Amino acid sequence: MCRFLCLFLFALAMAVMAAPVIDPIPNVTIPAGKSLIIPITATSTNGRALTYTVTSSTNAIAIVLHTNNPIWKLNIAQAAATNAPGAFATPYRGGLVTVTNMGDMTFMLFPEYAPHTVNVFQGLTASGFYNSNTIFHRVVSGFVNQGGDPLTNGSGGLTFKYDDEFHPQAIFTGNGQLALANSGPDTDGSQFFVTVGPQRYLDLKYTIFGQLLRGFNVQTNINNTAVDANSRPLADVIITQASLVPNLTDTALTLVVTNVPGVVSTNKVIADDGAGGRATNQFTVTTITDTNSNGEPFFYPSALTNLVGPVNVPLTNTLTSLGLDGQTPAWYVQFADANSAANAGNSSYALTNSSYQSLTFNVTNVQGAMQIYVRPATNYVGPVNVIFYAAPNSSYSSYDQQEFTFVFGDTSIVAQPAAITTQTFAPFTNLLLATFTNGVVGSAVTNFTASINWGDNSITAGVITTNVAKFKQVFGAHAYTNSGDYPVYITIQSALGVAAVVTNTLTVVPPLKLKRTGTNNVVTWPAWAYAYQVFTSTNPASTNWTAVTNLSTLAGFQNAVSNSGAGTKGFFRLKK
Repeated sequence: MCRFLCLFLFALAMAVMAAPVIDPIPNVTIPAGKSLIIPITATSTNGRALTYTVTSSTNAIAIVLHTNNPIWKLNIAQAAATNAPGAFATPYRGGLVTVTNMGDMTFMLFPEYAPHTVNVFQGLTASGFYNSNTIFHRVVSGFVNQGGDPLTNGSGGLTFKYDDEFHPQAIFTGNGQLALANSGPDTDGSQFFVTVGPQRYLDLKYTIFGQLLRGFNVQTNINNTAVDANSRPLADVIITQASLVPNLTDTALTLVVTNVPGVVSTNKVIADDGAGGRATNQFTVTTITDTNSNGEPFFYPSALTNLVGPVNVPLTNTLTSLGLDGQTPAWYVQFADANSAANAGNSSYALTNSSYQSLTFNVTNVQGAMQIYVRPATNYVGPVNVIFYAAPNSSYSSYDQQEFTFVFGDTSIVAQPAAITTQTFAPFTNLLLATFTNGVVGSAVTNFTASINWGDNSITAGVITTNVAKFKQVFGAHAYTNSGDYPVYITIQSALGVAAVVTNTLTVVPPLKLKRTGTNNVVTWPAWAYAYQVFTSTNPASTNWTAVTNLSTLAGFQNAVSNSGAGTKGFFRLKK
């Protein structure tokens, strides 16, 4: 009897020892009718991936559990004297500088809130854009830490700009929120900032695309560093490395609450390692009166579909705006240039609904619609560029804007990405990226141009040809300096201004390194390629490669797998 009882107690003790551990989750308050993003961190004692379930004691709170999101990690160091404790030399902007390590900051990125922004940062990170080249050039105590400028002074950016991406669930109610810096609406680039506490007056003016999960101590130390009169740290705070990395233990929650203050909910978080290990933690949410008026409307969604039409036929579209506090928006429409005003002067718009509501909790309708009628001048052929504005009031001191191009006398471009083979570091030419048609058989390739954004802050012109099936093809030539998954944007434009953007993904193969000590093989490869698995064989020409099933670990910015083998010869490769 004792034998069986002892075995049971031993098994129970082992299960407890192997169970995951969820870090403490603080209780939170959330402004009524708004949302809050919070990090959840945990430890998996057996190294297995954790899956989460979250429940609430009331239906007055909706919980969005973010799963399988990309994780972005930065290593931060600060310039120091050569005799400083722990000082070491590190590359920086083509030279060497003495630094002390401040630690890592790990963020979850939100493609569900800002898909294009996350893609841009994925490409820049893969290219090494931030590595030992950028700093936190602006630090404002209790407000933000800002970095990512290749000029290190706040005036630099990319070879291109892109639009803001606003979402009703992504507002500045939290701490450690990752957002884009800008110099006005739709001027986003490489610069970003991390908030220190809630900063509500930034709501819907800056794109939120991530949340700090780990490294709040680093965030605090950066924010407490000494600065000059321009808020620049006296000792450079350097981003030594940035990478997408695996993360098997952490997640983030977006909590979206009712517009009634005074509601209290108990929320339970359960982490499961899939092998019998489970952990539970809980926290409370209390809704409070929102004292921060948030009247900034934004276009949501911000896409129009009826942009191309025949001569003398008006184009009708409906554009919607959204705000979080229910004010009546002020609308304004403006032609972007004199040619557009001269050739579509009889255009008009109607406000089909002049109110708008929150979309954060349980309101699924988007209100605040403008129906626009773009009427071309008689027999006019060409583009009409129109800028739309939505503002909280008629002073237009703050607003969201969106520009669209309407084209008359042309046909739409329908484009598809091409299947791209994995590339190496060697320069490539004549790589097929996309195919397209404008529905006109035999249209000349000289009627079109193609621009290729390679995802690494470089843009080149594409070469357009016609294939045997009479479809147009876009080819490109480029060379990458770093391995990674690169988002590639191919913009195709007709002579009259019709445009189509195709998104593709180009992978540059990750390098594999092997170190053997005795009978132990340690295989490493870049952290971004965590979806790859290591295979081994004694013959490189063999078709029978065996997967290495040992769990990989993250060592700095490298994935690592140990594999013991008594043989004197072995080969390894990566496969996705």
